[in-house]
Amino acid sequence: MDVLNLKDLVEKTKKLKVLYVEDNKETRLQALKILDNFFDHIDIAVDGADGLNQYRQDDDKYYDLVISDINMPNMNGVDMSKAILDIYHHQNILIVSAYNDSEQLQELIDIGISNYIHKPVRMDTLINALQKTLIAMEQKTQEYEEFNKIQALNHELDALVDSFDTYVIASRTDLKGVITYASKAYQIISGYKESELLGKPHNIVRHPDMPAAAFKDMWDTIQQRHLWVGEVKNLRKDGTYYWVKANIAPYYDKNKNHIGYSAIRIDITAQKEVEKLHSEVNNLLNNAGQGFLSFDKNMKTSESFSKECLSIFQKDDIYKHNISDLLFGNDAVKKELFDDGISRILNSDEDMIKEMFLSLLPKEHTLNEKDIKIEYKLLPDDKFMLVLTDITNTKKLKKQIKEQNQIQKMIVSVASDKNDFIELKFDFENFILNPSKDLKTLLRELHTFKGVFAQKEMVHIVYGIHDLETKINKTVQNDNVNMQHIIEVFKEHNLRDIFDIDLEIIGSALGDEFLEASCSLNIDTNSLDSLESKIKQLKSVGIEEALKDILYDFEKLRYESIYTMLNTYPTSVKQMAQILEKEIYPLEIMGDKDLSVTSKFKPFMKSLIHLFNNCVDHGIEDVETRVKSEKDEIGTISCDFLQINDDLQIIISDDGAGINIDKLSTSAIKNGIKTQDELDAMSEDEKLLLVFADSLSTKEELSISSGRGVGMSAIKSEIEKLYGNIEIKNNINKSSASTCGCGVKFIFTLPLDK
Repeated sequence: MDVLNLKDLVEKTKKLKVLYVEDNKETRLQALKILDNFFDHIDIAVDGADGLNQYRQDDDKYYDLVISDINMPNMNGVDMSKAILDIYHHQNILIVSAYNDSEQLQELIDIGISNYIHKPVRMDTLINALQKTLIAMEQKTQEYEEFNKIQALNHELDALVDSFDTYVIASRTDLKGVITYASKAYQIISGYKESELLGKPHNIVRHPDMPAAAFKDMWDTIQQRHLWVGEVKNLRKDGTYYWVKANIAPYYDKNKNHIGYSAIRIDITAQKEVEKLHSEVNNLLNNAGQGFLSFDKNMKTSESFSKECLSIFQKDDIYKHNISDLLFGNDAVKKELFDDGISRILNSDEDMIKEMFLSLLPKEHTLNEKDIKIEYKLLPDDKFMLVLTDITNTKKLKKQIKEQNQIQKMIVSVASDKNDFIELKFDFENFILNPSKDLKTLLRELHTFKGVFAQKEMVHIVYGIHDLETKINKTVQNDNVNMQHIIEVFKEHNLRDIFDIDLEIIGSALGDEFLEASCSLNIDTNSLDSLESKIKQLKSVGIEEALKDILYDFEKLRYESIYTMLNTYPTSVKQMAQILEKEIYPLEIMGDKDLSVTSKFKPFMKSLIHLFNNCVDHGIEDVETRVKSEKDEIGTISCDFLQINDDLQIIISDDGAGINIDKLSTSAIKNGIKTQDELDAMSEDEKLLLVFADSLSTKEELSISSGRGVGMSAIKSEIEKLYGNIEIKNNINKSSASTCGCGVKFIFTLPLDK
């Protein structure tokens, strides 16, 4: 920093916070007359001990400058300076003394203090000292900033090393192929611990499917100190396998001595599985027939083409036909897209641009009632090749496989909790026979049954209920809520027949006796022993009191674990996340697994499907939005339950965007639930509870899982039956820079003794 003129010097010193330490009152007053010209903030201490005490109590951490006498009672200036520098090594200290003690001066220099002026303090000497002090302060600031930069680079380097070890499948061996290093990623994919790998020959992961010739080629290549690249099938510790693309090269020490081999791998297991599947699918497609043809820049087909082309186009000859007309006929949109794409490819000189436009051409088209897959290949001399594959049967097969997979999921879900399904079946059959005559209750019950059946992966009834909901809503709009008409619509829709389709599938897989069975109880034998003991004691104790105990124990046999009731939701959340293409960590149900309640809580527990669906659908944002908000790109939904005195508390939360109260209020007005005046009179907490209002949804588009504004009101209806209450804690994303504390938490408190 250059020497400052007096005006600039004062401008800088006025901003400094100063501690002035001087034991002599007269000297202190004289010095302050000069110091006040330079500093607006001066704290005064009367000796070294007082100065150190004030320094320690400084709220701003720390003084910009300490000015101190040397010779003082109760700790001299040298000792005080040492103590201050122990607290903050970078502290700027200016020493003032009437003496020229060489030993003290040397001691000050030894601890890093070189700024020194003589008493009495004069304006010129002070200005000179302040110039030096400001230069020293700036140098220290630069050094500190440079230190921070170096620290940041070191942290970044450490993070890169950790990241490499965690995510890169790497290993190193000596010249004999004995493993000397294995990254964490290598340990994970191989299934071996580090201690099980180090010191072992690398063929510990060799798979018997790999031919010996492949390893001989690899070994010959790397022994000649060349890079070997190839695909390798390896054996995991558990007996399964994985595929990697490996890059193996010689490894040298710092003196350039060849001491071993290093390998970096990429996991291509999924790619290999896809290739295997692709090969099998290709065989199927070849059996179905493929058409091969080429055409020139004038869009005219060449003379050579496969016979399958004639079958696909249903023509006797296609030579010199316009390929655009052949493929797309009267489909003007696809024809224009195809013609434009071919033209852009022909007019481009860059291979990357050509490939890009090639990828944008229509991939599938229906020709003569056949689904045709179209593949494009660039040929020399501005020619193109087409591969046409009849995928009609393949599409049908994919549809059948999808339907079969859905049936399989349904069977597994139903069979995994027989009691729950039999109870659900019984409740739904009663509901079909005796639908509620109240519209809101009817819609709530329908929506809850739909959600629970979706949990069970039911194939037909979910969409059957969804279609019925749509019919009822249309009827309500056109009929001014004629309940008799709605019941007629309900009966005409015939949910019984739709449900029977699913039941027939389940019965054929699990046996009709599965569906005819009644619910059973799993009873702890210790509980039965206790009951037997109490019954035997009836003769020796008061019968009435004993019977009460026995009846209570019998009632407890019917209690169900809260954890069990809630433990279906991790699967539901996963399913919904997959449907909506959301990235969400697995849901964990946290709570005492031995805590049980009566079956009266079950309807409420089932209704929570709507809240979990909302957390996934409305709460958790897509990955792009979360990244912009500087959040973990994977969302979190949590569920905790606990007993507090005589109450059960269930807490469900997500780290999504939170509830937009303005949007919620707008929907409330739009749906006639609240007026603007009513909303103005409501608190934030009261407005949040509008999410449980009937017919209120902030979703603009209807889906199979949400958008009807019924689900959350079903939860409220069930919790009111249990005399419980709801609390919502909301923390909405207020800007793209919001990094934490966002989302919403629902707290349900339910009395256990009512």
